[in-house]
Amino acid sequence: MRELELDHVPPPGEPLQEFVDPQNEQIITRELERRLSVLKNKLSGIEIIKINLSIRFLWQKLRTWNSLVKELNTLHRAIETLRYRYKKSPGERNTIKAQASRLISEYQNCKQRLMELRPTYRQYLAAHRAIELHNAAVKWEKEDRENRAAFAREADAWEAQIKAVFRQSARLHHIYNDEKGRSHMVTPHIERRIIKDDKVYFQIQLTYQTFLGRLTQTWQHALPYNVDIDDLVCDETLKNLSAACRRVVTVERGQRGVNLFYVISRLDSPDGIPARVPYSKIIDFYPVHDHHKTPWAAGVGHDRKVIWYNFEDHPHVLIAGSTQSGKSNQVNQMISTLVTMNSPDEVMLMLIDLKGGIEFTHWAGLKHLLTPIVKRPGDVLSALQQLRSHMESRLGVFEFVKAKKLSDYNEKYQRMPRIVAIVDEMATLIGLGERTTEIQNELRVISSQGRAVGIHLVICTQHSSVDVLPGWVKTNMILRISGKMPSDSASRVILDTGTAATLPDIPGRLVFSIGRSEIVVQSPYISDEEIARAVSISRDYPDPQQIEYEITPVPQKPEFSREDVLRLAISSYDGKLSPSEMWRDGLKDSGVIGWIKLNELVNGIKAEREVVFEGTTYDLQVTRGGGRRLVIKSNRPDPEEANGKSLEDGLELELET
Repeated sequence: MRELELDHVPPPGEPLQEFVDPQNEQIITRELERRLSVLKNKLSGIEIIKINLSIRFLWQKLRTWNSLVKELNTLHRAIETLRYRYKKSPGERNTIKAQASRLISEYQNCKQRLMELRPTYRQYLAAHRAIELHNAAVKWEKEDRENRAAFAREADAWEAQIKAVFRQSARLHHIYNDEKGRSHMVTPHIERRIIKDDKVYFQIQLTYQTFLGRLTQTWQHALPYNVDIDDLVCDETLKNLSAACRRVVTVERGQRGVNLFYVISRLDSPDGIPARVPYSKIIDFYPVHDHHKTPWAAGVGHDRKVIWYNFEDHPHVLIAGSTQSGKSNQVNQMISTLVTMNSPDEVMLMLIDLKGGIEFTHWAGLKHLLTPIVKRPGDVLSALQQLRSHMESRLGVFEFVKAKKLSDYNEKYQRMPRIVAIVDEMATLIGLGERTTEIQNELRVISSQGRAVGIHLVICTQHSSVDVLPGWVKTNMILRISGKMPSDSASRVILDTGTAATLPDIPGRLVFSIGRSEIVVQSPYISDEEIARAVSISRDYPDPQQIEYEITPVPQKPEFSREDVLRLAISSYDGKLSPSEMWRDGLKDSGVIGWIKLNELVNGIKAEREVVFEGTTYDLQVTRGGGRRLVIKSNRPDPEEANGKSLEDGLELELET
């Protein structure tokens, strides 16, 4: 039960202060503004008379308007005919010029007279428009009165059903015999009802004041003997009321529990969810704060709450449903959101249409397509292999930079687009022999490893069988969506519950399942015009600057090598190869090399007879502690090899060395 600020009983006619989701306040505000704008156009009787007289007076001035318009059009066609003859008949040009000059003069004269009448014509149109708006306001008021009368009749029927449930439930009434032995039944009293556009509130009288009670400010208990509040709000009572009224019945209380209201949703479907939701209304509530997660609309749930999901929190999606259940519409509005709210540098699509290309044919002109639309089962494997190569290259980059998800990587490094692959009709891939196994293996690898690097799968099917949806599909598809299913068993294949079989026969009514949590929503309906508009928006985006195989990985830092050990020993330790000193003086905290690796490199150098480094040869001299030191090897030549050179030449040679 939700808590409302209803502690004090509002006087009749005062609206309840019901809770409204902040996300939906704009919807209510716009509806109120629309109603006010309609009512503002209503005119009084005197104003209508004045405008009608004005229309008659203006029409007297505009009697020649229609004839002038016809004459202008006739002259225009005649001039165009002469222009055509002038090009085709060079010999008659002088005659044609004379005729054209006369017609142009008449055309200009006719146009001038129309220009003089145009202000009057605009006044005439404005007066007619005012009458049309007034008629629309009167029509709306009439429909509103009829609707309210229908609402009242509907509330009468529901009130009768509530009282019937009170009489039939043993815990909701009290029977007693009077002094004459006559039997009487006392049921809870419905104190008043409040009829709103989307709900009806029935207030149950819990207390009352007598005349003396008003003077002494005391209240009396109003419920029948042995009927408790817990009996009125228990699940069993609400189920009985919902079954009797054929609508969802809920309970709302005040903050301190003073008032009790039965609330019946009177929206256009029995479960309190709208039966039709335009896509154009949903996109206004796009969650900008989650844009980096690539959100898309699920639809509208209870209390008109707009529900959004995103591919970062729910990376893979399974959509199933029988024909006309709204599955294709859900996919189309998902694609429309992705391509209108994201540039090709942010989102790329791979569309696999295995219904002969009829499902995705209207999306062929998108700039967001990673590959052309795949239409044949024989091309699916190569497309998925290409997608897998993108995934593996991303995994290497993410492993090096230690990024765990795409949004973190895009925040720190260059932009990498999210890739969404949509497979329509999974059942077409069954029965292809070894190719089916290969395709399923590719899908399994992508679904298990692609989520972190921004590669996502949306798998759709009409056939809810274990052959089409093996266990790995349901394991990796965290978010599962199902439309109306023909049987309980078919629903359990998708959702592990029978909820989809109990959905009302309303196109677009879907169940969203995440683990054990399920919600029912109405999917937004997207028209062909809105799809064409989305394709046009996609074409207006600049061409993508990067695609997956052009992404330049971050350059890797080279490892600490043998040359680094030699350079460090010669520059900082006078040639001494002491791994303990090197480790203690800075290598321990640098993170460039480990202790075991450092010892391996030093021992490898010690095992050599001589070392050549940057063009200089070094001998390995044993120190007092048994260590090794790099000493420059002498290059003085032997006397026999000096070829008669003097002692000074030898010293000069040694100094140079």
